[in-house]
Amino acid sequence: MTPTPVVFEGCFGWLHPAEGRRGVVLCGPHGHEELCVHRAWKGFAEALAAAGLPTLRFDYHGLGDSAGDDSDPGRVRAWLDSVHAAVRRLREDTGVAEVALVGYRLGGLLALVAAEEAAAKGEGVDDLVLVSPPPTGRMAVRELQALSRIVALPGPEEVLPERAGQLNVVGFALTPETALELAALDGRATGHTPPARRVLLLDKAESRGMAQLAARLGGLGAAVERDVFAGSPELVQQPQRAEAGAAFAPVTAWLTAGGVGRGATPPPERPAGLMMAAAVERPVFLGTDPALFGIACAPILADAPGKRPAILFLNSGATHHVGSGRATVLQARRLAALGYTSLRIDVTGIGDSPARPGQPDNLLYTQTVMADVRAALNWLEGEGHDRCVIIGLCAGGAPALLAGLDDGRVAGQILLNPGRFELGKGIPVVEVLRSVAHRSARGYLREALRPAKLRAMLHNRSRVTGLLKRLVTRLGRKALIKSGLTAGVLKVFRRLSAQGRRVLLVYSVGDMTYGEFELHLGPGGRCLHGLPGVKVEYLERADHSLTDWSARKRLDHLIDGHLESLDQASPALAADGVLAGWSFSPLPPEEQVG
Repeated sequence: MTPTPVVFEGCFGWLHPAEGRRGVVLCGPHGHEELCVHRAWKGFAEALAAAGLPTLRFDYHGLGDSAGDDSDPGRVRAWLDSVHAAVRRLREDTGVAEVALVGYRLGGLLALVAAEEAAAKGEGVDDLVLVSPPPTGRMAVRELQALSRIVALPGPEEVLPERAGQLNVVGFALTPETALELAALDGRATGHTPPARRVLLLDKAESRGMAQLAARLGGLGAAVERDVFAGSPELVQQPQRAEAGAAFAPVTAWLTAGGVGRGATPPPERPAGLMMAAAVERPVFLGTDPALFGIACAPILADAPGKRPAILFLNSGATHHVGSGRATVLQARRLAALGYTSLRIDVTGIGDSPARPGQPDNLLYTQTVMADVRAALNWLEGEGHDRCVIIGLCAGGAPALLAGLDDGRVAGQILLNPGRFELGKGIPVVEVLRSVAHRSARGYLREALRPAKLRAMLHNRSRVTGLLKRLVTRLGRKALIKSGLTAGVLKVFRRLSAQGRRVLLVYSVGDMTYGEFELHLGPGGRCLHGLPGVKVEYLERADHSLTDWSARKRLDHLIDGHLESLDQASPALAADGVLAGWSFSPLPPEEQVG
């Protein structure tokens, strides 16, 4: 059965229907770890449903496609309430007789606490599976603090008044209040009621925290089993393929042992839109073979369709449509408050869109992505938007650029740290850093001559071979481009300029992608100088994925300026046309407007 997008109490999720009477609610990791595991988590949900278990996966309130913001007050309570709401929705929509909670990483700690809260009210779940959870909230805070240091910025981060005291965890916020609330959670605390009849704990074999938790839950009367989980920490280090969800196969086997029965009801047709203060969002499927998934975001009050250009957001690398640090969601809703409609999509093989037959997941810089972009433009045109601005970060930059060729619907493009400007057979995401980040020849030599690097290479011949191969390839490409025998990238920019497109390139100063820019377009992009409609801007103290909050704010100004140069709409706003035919689920009373 086909998965169905759902919205409940401000949370966005996916219901994977099945016929079994035992249902599963998946409580995923937090923030950056969720971005990495998202597609594998989807694959896990599909495997559970294929085994007969109706499964609901969802975004916590303030994260992913859900309403709210991660810097809002009361985050931990909101996340726990999201778990409770997901359990209620699963029961209401499928009529399952049993419910299992499965939590991974921070989601494991939240699932445990939520199960204990439900048990105390006599509404406990039947099964509980915890996969590599931090044993305490204090440990979870320490892990988030460590994660916040993995992105090295070129300089000190500018402190924004509205972000004072907040910790930037790869673009996600950990406020002092949230840190205190999280630190108060303790999975080892003594309770009086078991959180579930059966409990499965998966982690490293030598995990002391899991041993203590197993002893506590067993003492409360739960039937506890322990096993080793083979998927961490690799699953949460970079965006994964759906096949990586096979790491959770022991969970599926444990939940289906003894059979799951039959008799779950097919989920009813319900609206899956989400209304917020300044925007309304709805999930959409567009194109065919295969159908792509996206989220359309429209202003509550807006010009009639066609007045202002719509915005099309493409995937940044293999990160799904919410964007690095949830930046795409925040940008879409910010622009909606300014009157712009947007569509954020997952191209084939990324996020929530299926892969093409015979094509692997997370394949970047492939020519087939252009068909996905055309499908998105067709959908926007069908909604009344005949002008569009395409925004692409990193691997999204090349298709954003090329989509404007000979397509009058593309009024402009915004390319953020584009990794390359050409498309071909595609590159797996795991190889992108080696094959796309073209440093200068001087940069390669400077790296090789560092004492530590030099010593390491002398003890590893393959490293020397790899460096020489990259250096020769680099010099060969540079010589070819300088010879004038190939000038394809420059020709693209000239054609776009001649066709009236307005192209904005934005680079983080010192970014690894800038060498590719100079390789094709000369030092400082001198080949573009004087080319009408093409502009290059630079962001100081900005990382590649623009997770630095002050850099994002400066980027907002650049985006707004670019859109204003294309915006021919009158300043008067009208509330007609945008919500026609839209159905949505209202937020809880405390979050409604008015």
